Amino acid sequence: MGVLAGCAQVDAQAGAGAGAGAGAGAVDEAAFAAAGPWSTEFAESAVEASQYQRRVLSDGVISAQELAEAQSRTRVCMRNFGYDYVSAEDGTSEASPLPGRKAADAEAVNEVMSKCASRFSSEVTYLFNEIRRNPEKQDEVEITVACLREAGLVDASYTERRWRAENEDGTFSFSEWDAAAVQCRLDPLGLWRAQ
Repeated sequence: MGVLAGCAQVDAQAGAGAGAGAGAGAVDEAAFAAAGPWSTEFAESAVEASQYQRRVLSDGVISAQELAEAQSRTRVCMRNFGYDYVSAEDGTSEASPLPGRKAADAEAVNEVMSKCASRFSSEVTYLFNEIRRNPEKQDEVEITVACLREAGLVDASYTERRWRAENEDGTFSFSEWDAAAVQCRLDPLGLWRAQ
C-alpha cells in the first residue's frame, strides 16, 4: 500500500506556517530578508517549525542539499516506525510498510508521515517547492491561467475569476489531470519541470 502526500497546490500559500512543531513565538520577518518576496512565509514557517527546520530556514535560503538532508531525516524517521518513504521531485511523497510488516491503514500511515515530516521536512519542502515554481512570488492565479491558455487547455475568454470559481468548487472545465494541466499546477512558469 502506498500513500501519497505533499502535493503542491496553486493555492498552497494559504497554508504557509501551518506546520507542526515546537512554536518559537513571534519571528522578525526582517531576519529573513534573504528570502526576498518569500520573507513573510519564511518568518511564519519559522514560528511553527521544529528546531531542525528553523535552523534550515534561518538564513532565508533553502538549498537543494538542505532539502535532500531534511527529506533524508524524514526517511530515517519513517524507517524507525516501520515504513519505507520515498519523496518525489515534485514535492509529493509515498510511504509503504517495510518488507515483513503488515500494511497499516492510510490514516495510520499519514499520522506517522505527519509526525516525521513535522520534525524534519514539512516547512522546508513546502517553501523549497513554492520558491522553485514561483521565485518572484507572482500572482498565482494570473500565472496559472496564462499557463493554461498557452497550453491550449482554455481559450482567451477563460478568466482568472472563472479559474477562482472553478478552483473553489473543485470542478474545472478542463481535465485537471491532463499532463499540461499538471504542468501548469506544478510549474506554471516552466522553470524546473521537464515538459
